[in-house]
Amino acid sequence: MKKENEIESLKKKAKSLFKLFFLVASITVFFKTSVNAANITGSNTINSDSSTQQVYNADDTSLTITDSSTLSRSGAAPVNINGQDNGTLTINSGSTVTSTASNAVQGKDQSGLIITNSGTINADGSKAINLLNAQSSTVTNKSGGVIKSNTNTITVTENSGTANNVTINNSGQISAGASSSGATSNNAIRSEDDTDNVTVVNNIGGHIHNNNTSSTALNAATVFIAANSSATLTNSGTIENKGGVDNYAIGLAGDGVTVTLKDDGKVIGKISVAGGSTTAHTIKLQHGVGQAYFYDIDGSGTYTLQDLDGNPVVKGSAGSIGQGGNELIDEELGHKSIAIRNSLIRFKKSDEYNEREKGWGEITTSFLKRDGEKSTLKLNSEKIGIGANIFEPISSDKNLIFSFETSLQNISQNHDIDKFSFLTGMHFDKITMSKNISTELFLLGGASFNKSNRNILTNTTTTGELDITDEYLSYEVLTGKKINFNNLLPDLSLNFGYSHTPSHKESKYYEWDERDVYNGSIALSNEHKILKDDKKNLYFSWIADTRTILDDNVQIFYVNGTKGTYTQNNDLKTEFSLSAGLNYDYNFSQNNKFSMALDGFHTTQDTSGIQANLKYSQRF
Repeated sequence: MKKENEIESLKKKAKSLFKLFFLVASITVFFKTSVNAANITGSNTINSDSSTQQVYNADDTSLTITDSSTLSRSGAAPVNINGQDNGTLTINSGSTVTSTASNAVQGKDQSGLIITNSGTINADGSKAINLLNAQSSTVTNKSGGVIKSNTNTITVTENSGTANNVTINNSGQISAGASSSGATSNNAIRSEDDTDNVTVVNNIGGHIHNNNTSSTALNAATVFIAANSSATLTNSGTIENKGGVDNYAIGLAGDGVTVTLKDDGKVIGKISVAGGSTTAHTIKLQHGVGQAYFYDIDGSGTYTLQDLDGNPVVKGSAGSIGQGGNELIDEELGHKSIAIRNSLIRFKKSDEYNEREKGWGEITTSFLKRDGEKSTLKLNSEKIGIGANIFEPISSDKNLIFSFETSLQNISQNHDIDKFSFLTGMHFDKITMSKNISTELFLLGGASFNKSNRNILTNTTTTGELDITDEYLSYEVLTGKKINFNNLLPDLSLNFGYSHTPSHKESKYYEWDERDVYNGSIALSNEHKILKDDKKNLYFSWIADTRTILDDNVQIFYVNGTKGTYTQNNDLKTEFSLSAGLNYDYNFSQNNKFSMALDGFHTTQDTSGIQANLKYSQRF
């Protein structure tokens, strides 16, 4: 009996000890939880290192992390914004929010959240920022800001709720660091196809990247954007898959996603298009008038292409090529014709012309500038050249002509053309029609050797761009007939220009069909004596020329084997030019002569130019 009483007493003592242990444990857990979590309301600031979880406990709660402080937690969600609307989180430069697990910042079942990061948001696992069932929320990653995780760095998803109207605006760095060759998703930014109106903007200087070599675009793309009916992605910075250019940088799914690639923004890695069962996706390009690009696009989804600058764009992937050298052919023919006519004026004022015993020549330098215009696809262009014109009398009314020029042409949107051109032919002079009227005629033919170098934007290289070169010939004919009225009236001339460029290939992406260009112009011209004595001769000359293209002027080209066409805007097919020159001769002696000529011109195509030459001649 006594033994039984002892056993019963021990049981009671054990039960009491267990209750005491449970109470102590509960108090400990409660105390620990209280220490490691803070329920916050109103306006809050962290200005020193902390490991206390910040739990938003009311609407309109704000939290600022400043003074290079770190909020870290060995677990999920150092910042927990669940079910509370209109919250604000600001991480200043030098400050950090970090989780050793997932969801460094969790914004679940809320509306109106504003996250502004100038420091660092990091999750060692997945989801640096997890927006689950989030509405009308904005994430702004400023220049210098870093948002990173192992996988799926910023996610917008829906689970038994609503996820829409979320904006992600990046000027810093957003990255997913894990490398994967499997099907595990690893996106720097990810929105699912049950979300709507998600907007992602990657600004100039912004860099979004991951490192995933999966063959499945949905699970591998650096930026994966899906939508129920609408979403937008605009890139002016860099979106890169560091796993290589054969992997995916952008993946589209669902319906109605609009992607705009603009400015000098780079995409490094493929673009994949899936979904589009109801509404096709849209890919818009806005890299500037004349910018060449080629984007490798695959997938079974439907999409439309649109170049917002009006450049002709070819689908089958997406590509366009600046027309540069082609769009300027007719104008250059017209400028060469005017230059020859100005040189003929100077030649006919020379002693060599009158004496018919020796040849006459000049070395010229020239500069030409053309302003661009988006509405007509007219490109900016600058050209500097040096050349020589030589006239050799062969009879009283016939002269051989030799003209040479080497030049460098810089066309807007990263396109340069080195040229060497020559023309040769005859000048037929003093063809009398009446007492006061005579005619002259020139006929020249030649060729230009062109070496082109252009920089294109492409997602097929590790830099997001590619330099391509091309070498090709073009052939030219210039002719003009001038009626001289012997100072009774301005002289009248009719002029014709022809250019033929054979088909040629520009890298593996671009190919040009042959093209013929025909110019016709009518001009008035005259020379006026300002000063003339035994030593000095100064006269003024001018040419007013109106030119037009005489054919349809269609250029057929191919982008990666897919045909495209370019038709010159009607406003670019005609041009009025006014050229004016001052010509000065000074005779030091009978056998020593100094000459200077300066020609300037301006056209209705907003092209201005100047040509000058200095000459000293000594006769023996």
